[in-house]
Amino acid sequence: MSPDRPPERGARSELLPAQNLPAGRGAYWVLAWLVLLLLLAGGLAQAQPEAPTPAPLRIHFFYTQGCPHCAAAENFLLRYRHDPRIEIRGYEVKHDPAGRIALEKVVAALALEDVGFPYFIIGRWSAIGYQSDEWTGAMIAREVASCLAQGCPDPISAILAGETPTVAATPAQATLPSKLRLPLLGEIDTGTLSLPMLTVVLAALDGFNPCAMWALVFLLGLLMGVADRKRMWLLGLTFLAGSGLIYYLIMAAWLKVLLTIGLIFWVRIGVGLVALAAAGFYVHDVLTNPEAACEVSHTTQRLAILARLKRFALEERLWPAMMGVLALAFAVNLIEFVCSAGIPAVYTQILALTPMPGWQYQAYLLLYLLVFLLDDLALFAVAATTLQFAAIGTRYARASRLIGAGVMVVIGLLLLFKPEWLQF
Repeated sequence: MSPDRPPERGARSELLPAQNLPAGRGAYWVLAWLVLLLLLAGGLAQAQPEAPTPAPLRIHFFYTQGCPHCAAAENFLLRYRHDPRIEIRGYEVKHDPAGRIALEKVVAALALEDVGFPYFIIGRWSAIGYQSDEWTGAMIAREVASCLAQGCPDPISAILAGETPTVAATPAQATLPSKLRLPLLGEIDTGTLSLPMLTVVLAALDGFNPCAMWALVFLLGLLMGVADRKRMWLLGLTFLAGSGLIYYLIMAAWLKVLLTIGLIFWVRIGVGLVALAAAGFYVHDVLTNPEAACEVSHTTQRLAILARLKRFALEERLWPAMMGVLALAFAVNLIEFVCSAGIPAVYTQILALTPMPGWQYQAYLLLYLLVFLLDDLALFAVAATTLQFAAIGTRYARASRLIGAGVMVVIGLLLLFKPEWLQF
């Protein structure tokens, strides 16, 4: 190519720079677009709200120190302590004022009448008592799994915070422990075999009450010469029914008081001392009163009662006679209750220490009353058929008082030093 020849159109001159972008500017544009895209993506991500972290499932657990069932329940709940989805809130109600206040708020909000321990609330589900890991523990585990899967409201937290819960809470639902079949009562909810056994033993020892039996003995004596055996049975059974009814009312009222103040330390100590004093009284009574007669009422009181019994027993009209005997049964048992108050006082304290639904307390009182009346009915049947009441009654009374003294010593010492052993 001649050096003075101009370059052809479209040909690239080797002397002039190319008319393209400066070197590296294309890479800058690519980088700028990438940065812009990243900024836009970040903005879109920030514009979308983050999913809220779900609140943990709260297990509200009310318990008392020294309660063996509470300890077993607490040991079961330990399996959830490392699960971030679950929060266990414990309230000790015996020694911790904050725990007692929390319980009072829940009881007031749910309108509960009787609360035993341990007491669990998960969402709207609740349970009283702890039978075993296989029974109550399994029920708790099922409820926890259901709440974790489907979600559960927490009205208790709102109640404790002083707020109005958005979802109504339900009263306590009792767990269903193993069943025990008892005579005439069928299957009852016992939780353990030892409490029904203790109920039967104490009621049998308490059953022969010479303080009230002297009136029945006199009534039978008046009726022995009556040819109308039906009348004799009706009046005798009426007297026993009245004795049982007033006994039940006294024990039910006593239990209600103990359920209200039973957590107080000095109440338990006082009942323990009553048990030891009753044991001493029984031994002294056996040694100094071989006839097993009750010395509580005054002679004038007895004479007045006996006079009324004679009048009602000889009343020609049956219904007035039965109503009069019933009223006298009330009066005799009220007057003479001091003579045998030791065993009922101790038994109701044991019931108050044992967590269970309210209907079970009444079932145990009825079981106690049934056994309490069975031996009286047996002695009455013997007296009505063989006319040999006094000798049998005296021997039975002495034996039952000696055995009762031993049982009361053991229970009194346990109430003073090991009350948890009596929490069935």
